[in-house]
Amino acid sequence: MTASLSASPTHVVIGATDPERMRAFFAAFGFVADLEREGSMVRGAGHRTELQIDEARAGRRLADYDRGPRGLDIYTRDISATVAAARSFGAEVGPVADVAIGSMQMRQVTVWGPDDLPLVAIENSSRRSSLLDTDPHALHSEIHSLVWAVDDRDCDSAWFADQGAVPGMNLSFAEPAVATFMKLPDPVVAVDMVMLADDENSPIRFELLEFVDRPGAAFTGADQAGIQAIGYTDPQGTERRTVSPGGVVVDLRN
Repeated sequence: MTASLSASPTHVVIGATDPERMRAFFAAFGFVADLEREGSMVRGAGHRTELQIDEARAGRRLADYDRGPRGLDIYTRDISATVAAARSFGAEVGPVADVAIGSMQMRQVTVWGPDDLPLVAIENSSRRSSLLDTDPHALHSEIHSLVWAVDDRDCDSAWFADQGAVPGMNLSFAEPAVATFMKLPDPVVAVDMVMLADDENSPIRFELLEFVDRPGAAFTGADQAGIQAIGYTDPQGTERRTVSPGGVVVDLRN
């Protein structure tokens, strides 16, 4: 099969009822206007990450075990400073949770931006490479990853691999703190995940998440405000939308 996706994502498509307010929200976390694409916001040097922000009708916040985009992740040097910045903007801030996955320890918080967009800030001393390594004054990184819930992690991982994406290690865990910061209805939830990225493991990384044995509503927000699609470059030069077996909306650019 001829690959139709670049190895790693290049952008995230976001719908907004008020695009200017959405851009102002991301500006509060260090993103700047994209000089190459009107209306988009970017952050990062070397591994540039782009948010394509388009006007859209109102949607609804994903809740419980709904399938779809569950968080747009960035790193932070100081989660308390991130919470303060979010509250200064007027965003809703969820609980800060201490999460342990194997030997990795981190603190995470979800900030609900305009149109209930979930931005997840992660404070982690052993974080993967980001612009925080080269800019000592930056509080926030570029986009670290986009997390999308599907019915079957392995099925979607295989589909993305067939299209040219590069799956990494499969992870399985059941951390109470994950249920806390995601505001899930059960105190402990088993989660299966896989991260898709190029060999350099550079942002943007795409993470498929499965809530094990927890049914949820299918994603229907591809034309609504909020995170709409994960974006890739198409080596064949086409511009189109496609959908994975699990309902992940993929935006292809040349």
